Amino acid sequence: MIQSTSPDSSIYYYWGKARQKDENGPACHLLPYHCLDVAAVGEVLLEQHLHLLKHFEALFRLHAEVLKPWLIFMLAAHDLGKFAESFQQLCPDLRMKWWGHIKKSVYDLRHDSLGYLLWHDPKSLRSFLSRETGSGFVPKHVDISLLYRKVLKVWLQPITGHHGLPPKVRRGTFASARSKSYFRQFDIENAIKFLDVLNTLFEPDWDALLSAVQDKAWTKMQKEATWILAGFTVLCDWIGSDNDVFEYSDKETPLDDYWKNCALSRAYSAVKRAGLLPSEPASAKPLHKLFKYIKKPTPLQVASSSIPLPQGPQLIILEDVTGSGKTEAALMLAHRLMAQGLATGIYIALPTMATANAMFERMAAVYRSFYAHDQRPSIVLTHTASYLSELFQTALFNNYHNDSPYGENEDTASIQCTTWLADHRKASLLAEVGIGTLDQALLGILPARHQSLRLLGLVNKVLIVDEVHAYDAYMNRLLQTLLHFHARMGGTAILLSATLPQMTRQEMIDAFSWGITKDRAEISNSGYPLLTHFSSSGLDEIPIDTRDEVKRNVKVELLFDENTVLSLIHQAVEQGKCVCWVRNTVFDARKAFVTLRRQHWVAKDKLSLFHSRFALKDRLALEEKILRLFGKNSGPETRNGRILVATQVVEQSLDLDFDVMVSDLAPMDLLIQRAGRLCRHVRDKNGERLQEKGIKDQRGIPIFFVYSPRPEDSPQTNWFKEVFPKVNAIYPHTGQLWRTARLLAREKGWHMPDDAREFIEWVYGEQGEAIPKALIDASDKAEGEYWAQAGMAGFNALIMEEGYTFSDGKWDEEAKIPTRLSDDSQTVYLSVWKDGCLRPYATAGRFPWDLSAVNVRADVAHELSEDLGKDVLEAVTRLKETEKALNKFSMVLPLQHITSKRLIGKISNTRGEPVDVMYSKILGLLLGEDIEEFGEIGP
Repeated sequence: MIQSTSPDSSIYYYWGKARQKDENGPACHLLPYHCLDVAAVGEVLLEQHLHLLKHFEALFRLHAEVLKPWLIFMLAAHDLGKFAESFQQLCPDLRMKWWGHIKKSVYDLRHDSLGYLLWHDPKSLRSFLSRETGSGFVPKHVDISLLYRKVLKVWLQPITGHHGLPPKVRRGTFASARSKSYFRQFDIENAIKFLDVLNTLFEPDWDALLSAVQDKAWTKMQKEATWILAGFTVLCDWIGSDNDVFEYSDKETPLDDYWKNCALSRAYSAVKRAGLLPSEPASAKPLHKLFKYIKKPTPLQVASSSIPLPQGPQLIILEDVTGSGKTEAALMLAHRLMAQGLATGIYIALPTMATANAMFERMAAVYRSFYAHDQRPSIVLTHTASYLSELFQTALFNNYHNDSPYGENEDTASIQCTTWLADHRKASLLAEVGIGTLDQALLGILPARHQSLRLLGLVNKVLIVDEVHAYDAYMNRLLQTLLHFHARMGGTAILLSATLPQMTRQEMIDAFSWGITKDRAEISNSGYPLLTHFSSSGLDEIPIDTRDEVKRNVKVELLFDENTVLSLIHQAVEQGKCVCWVRNTVFDARKAFVTLRRQHWVAKDKLSLFHSRFALKDRLALEEKILRLFGKNSGPETRNGRILVATQVVEQSLDLDFDVMVSDLAPMDLLIQRAGRLCRHVRDKNGERLQEKGIKDQRGIPIFFVYSPRPEDSPQTNWFKEVFPKVNAIYPHTGQLWRTARLLAREKGWHMPDDAREFIEWVYGEQGEAIPKALIDASDKAEGEYWAQAGMAGFNALIMEEGYTFSDGKWDEEAKIPTRLSDDSQTVYLSVWKDGCLRPYATAGRFPWDLSAVNVRADVAHELSEDLGKDVLEAVTRLKETEKALNKFSMVLPLQHITSKRLIGKISNTRGEPVDVMYSKILGLLLGEDIEEFGEIGP
């Protein structure tokens, strides 16, 4: 035990990061050094990322010369809670080496919350710094209690809550906790000595802060700034935890020397290594320079190339028909914003992984055009191997070494970093060009671990949200919250849709406008196609012309029984046409597939099934196959007589073209979207692509067949359920379905784009036909569920104005925070149990566990079944502890081969009942009754 220490040396007797026992080198990295490492990363990022500094200035309402020293001072104090003996005793050898006997051995409050407690406890740190005591480094004329109440309390929560969650201030033991339960008296004194050194080193301007808090409006604004401060602190902490750059040191060095000669120089290397500094955007260029395949821009693309783009946040909504080039129009707008210095990157949010994968393929060829020719911008996809993102993925994914975890709930920064990066859906928001699902952006406004890092990733990016019509009430309300946050942070958003109900368009504008101005902008134009542009300058609704080649008539025929559908498909196959039958559920898709497979006139090698219940490896392979068979480059040799049975996955952004299409009855907007895959490209009667200018499709007027109940004047209560018994949970508003069927029976088709808005409003608006009495109860219930979903989203979402704080007990691990209510799904990672080992189902690829994932109903896939046996269950536990792509919440499902293409296993549902599981390369993942229904199909 060290009996006495000098004031200067005592602060060195605390470890900040511990070496794993089997590693060579110093046993630890001293706490003051790690704190300065993290602060140095912040210093370098603010110095080299001028756009980020500009955003900080705007959000904090402070000039950089005042703000930067305060940010660096606080970053250096982010781990103040590690001065607690209750934390230090997690490495007892080091604690006893320096301080002898351990008295505070209870560690029921993490070190991040302990750091906040040290400030929050009025009898602790603040009492030593008060004017009354006259001690400490705070100038005597500064009322530290006043500053704490007005601003430091707000700032310190994101600073101390640097492991992805705010410090716990309203639950557990915190309310009654006192710092002396965790800190020895000399620990508190040494924490103050360390702050004294930091104050001398960074010289934060106490007088400027004291002056600022006199302005109530300024004080109120600080809460909104904490969201970005939280993400920035997390980012600095895990970059500053790169052990390959910030080498461990347990030798005493004057902190000013360490700062100048070690921390800063290493921080420059670490930031460069991370590849997070923005690339220089390209100068403004015309559309054909961005997309060399565009010879003549569409009217929407012309408008996107020419509308004025003012300074500040703006919301742009693009509504146009399929084939109008909405994606390129949105990217042209993003390029112009970047060229004007209003953004440095893009995040494209899509409804599904399949659509994200298709978008990645499109962006891979053009994203470099958005940046200066000598730049290496990063691009990241949310799920497949991101081969274009070497600078980002390689630097961060592979090059972090793990520290030793200090306790059950005490992950170190680099372990969290490695785990965080292994689940690389989150990394897409930090890459300069990110492509992923909307869910990953929505997690930025939900109380999920690392949400602040997602928000930070969206700063200075253009947020492009595709297929906005595809989201339910819950996701729509979350999207509105995201738009509000994005606007408050100075960002621009672009929404793409075939057609939006007027109410939805107004809601999106309201949410965004509330982020930049309190004045409501009322929409007034019901035209279609339409470009809606909102900024602080006001609202502009711009009608868009439509090219003749995308204007088209679509005939609609209703079919009222399944045998008629089968006869239609039979006739089309005999004529050498390719057919798609879109079903509303996976069950119905499998049922149709099995029925068709049993028909003598169907060749098995020409029948395919595509839905969401395949492992990602197989789903991607199926997607590639389907694009090859039915995509824009397909020809008669691949299309002839082929049949695809699919769910809604084909209606979203996949560029497919079918000669004949059948769809189960669905809401009007979705049918319009599905029909966009009917005769999509110009072809001859045999399916050969025709690309000569001005030539018309030779397959005749497209006929879109809809399998539906009869649209009777006075339907029975079970009008829809009798035909589609498993679809009510997906499309519960029977009245809207009845209106859709009635409209199609009356109009027998549509003309695009003239009928689009009228058809949508006729089904969703107030001018539609009165819903029959027998369907009113179901429709009212659906309306109630719609608003309940929206209310649930409002309850779950974070509130910008409250700031980054552990309020209302909302915060929890990410795996428990839903971004979708409609499918209440659980991600299951398929594994194969063989020779006493568990291996991922997907054995090849850079991310085998991601490729082994499939989503299933959460109530069925609740937990592993005890029937799997002790050896298998223990192997699963070990796997989740050692595999960086997994965590303790991951559901790993062991399976065993019964044939080369079929595997079986067991799982337990929420009632604790065992459920049989089968995985088939042909049918996907089957559970329980599905196996009885379809299990005999397959090799």
